[in-house]
Amino acid sequence: MCGFSGVLGPRNRAAAERVGAMTRRLRHRGPDDFGTWQHDFALRGSDYALGFGHARLSILDTSDAGHQPMTSSDGRVTITYNGEIYNFRELRDELATLGHAFRTECDTEVVLESYRAWGCEAFDRFIGMFAFALWDHAEQRLVLVRDRLGIKPLYYGFWDGVLCFGSELSALRVHPAFPEEIDSVALGSFVRHGYVAGPRTIYRHAARLMPGELVLWEAGALERRRYWSLLEPEAAPVPSDFEEAVRQLDELLGDAVERRLVSDVPLGAFLSGGIDSSAVVALMKERARGPVRTFSIGFRQEQWDEAPHARRVAEHLGTEHTELYVGVEDAVGVAREIYSLYDEPFADSSAVPTVLLSRLTREHVTVALSGDGGDELFGGYWQYWKLRTLLRLHSLPTLLRSGLRAAAGWLPSGPLRNGLLHLESPDAAHLAYALLCGCREETLAALCGAEAARPNPVYLESFHAAPVDGDVRRAMLADARVYLPDDILTKVDRASMSVALEARVPILDHRVARFAFRLPLDLLWHGGEKKAPLRGVLYRRVPREILERPKQGFSLPITALLGDELRSWAKDYLEPGRLREEGHFAPEGVSRLLEEARRRGGEEQESEQLWRLLTFQRWFARHHGAERPAAGA
Repeated sequence: MCGFSGVLGPRNRAAAERVGAMTRRLRHRGPDDFGTWQHDFALRGSDYALGFGHARLSILDTSDAGHQPMTSSDGRVTITYNGEIYNFRELRDELATLGHAFRTECDTEVVLESYRAWGCEAFDRFIGMFAFALWDHAEQRLVLVRDRLGIKPLYYGFWDGVLCFGSELSALRVHPAFPEEIDSVALGSFVRHGYVAGPRTIYRHAARLMPGELVLWEAGALERRRYWSLLEPEAAPVPSDFEEAVRQLDELLGDAVERRLVSDVPLGAFLSGGIDSSAVVALMKERARGPVRTFSIGFRQEQWDEAPHARRVAEHLGTEHTELYVGVEDAVGVAREIYSLYDEPFADSSAVPTVLLSRLTREHVTVALSGDGGDELFGGYWQYWKLRTLLRLHSLPTLLRSGLRAAAGWLPSGPLRNGLLHLESPDAAHLAYALLCGCREETLAALCGAEAARPNPVYLESFHAAPVDGDVRRAMLADARVYLPDDILTKVDRASMSVALEARVPILDHRVARFAFRLPLDLLWHGGEKKAPLRGVLYRRVPREILERPKQGFSLPITALLGDELRSWAKDYLEPGRLREEGHFAPEGVSRLLEEARRRGGEEQESEQLWRLLTFQRWFARHHGAERPAAGA
């Protein structure tokens, strides 16, 4: 696991030598080694410069042989790479039969030789998480690639003929020509969801690769395309019954976990005591060659404390369990620095315990398996049950739907109210999208402008393109393309890599994901239980009574954490004169948003919206205002 950056452009303007400064901004992702590489070339009468930088976290082949950027043995291909290819040994053996020689024991060289053998078709052979930049010397072509589910990040910007790219936006900002204009549509996305939905970023002139996408640079032009899609039909048959579904998932997920145990450094797992992380740890315990180490965070405030649940699972499975109890003051400390840990505004409060858990885990191991992805792939969120109910109401006569819509005006502000307000919409995609939104479109328009209030087109397109039966399944597929990479995986990547901890997510093995989306809804919710196949795998190993408890989640109530501090921040960061000067939020829109939240949802809803506004304002001040750190910090 690593961080990388790069610059490509006309030789007199590309400033490829600046790639060192860009990569140093990513040293938290890779503290073990550092390297840069520069290449000058001529193309169609023009001179170009290309620079790669790499900050390495050594996991496989920790010797100097794994140094990056790395060039293939024949000199044809150079790469800077972040991730792990878990089937690299099988690919290495296959490539050896084709005459490829290897100098290292790391997967980076396997990626290089795979591209030499199969070109861009090689990417579909990889089992793993990855993002990389690859220069083909023979074709004079740059390839930027992101893995199928979007586990690893990759950002890029193209302006005035200069292409910049990197693992985090913070690297791009180091380039002196980077245009720092805030994207109002992305800002609206952030206020609506608490994160910026791709492919946009918070900056108008930068973008992120979506899951399963690549970008090609050839002769000064960019082409962006998908090389893999979760939406493509799967040839394998649907399991005939629930028991067969559990059996197949057990085999697939077991193999995914086993592949992610390959490491030349200490390895462990996050354990919350919930279904997803417990299933991963149970399968890990069966396949690990030595003791399994697990880690959890406990809160001294009982209402937030998951540690006893995790402890019971750990005791049953016999893991070497470590837990750390923290208090409100610890969570508040992290909440105050979230805007500096994340390279664009991010207001998911579950980032706070994720950062604390990552810091604890990194004190003992360098790699940790995580249970992320189970809710998205196997229908674990309550919003899907709510959507099914709303879809049934959607079929009622027009008069009844109009009455329900009118009654929704008296409900607290939030997703359910938004869903009822969209009952008369003829499009189920808009109904599903409304369940993701915590404020009305007209309120958001008053805050950020009309364009910012429009629904995310990527979500709607993914919903409509899904080749599955049922609108609930289509909503799950759209979430897997938007919410999963832009919220859940962004949260885990930044939290873990802030302390150079590699987080691996076996449930998001692309083979498991494809299998999950072949299952009909009645198998996912078999017997009235959400995530029933995943539960079935776990119940083979852990008694049901150990696991039975209400779904708790990993988020924290912002009001209880920060209390009056939010009000104090608001007096400074949301002061009308400051808002008008900065021009991101209309002061009248801020008042309207908070008043609606207070009137409809009470103090907690108001504080949630206030937290999002303040997260952006404090992030902006940190990176672009009076609180901006000195260069190189």
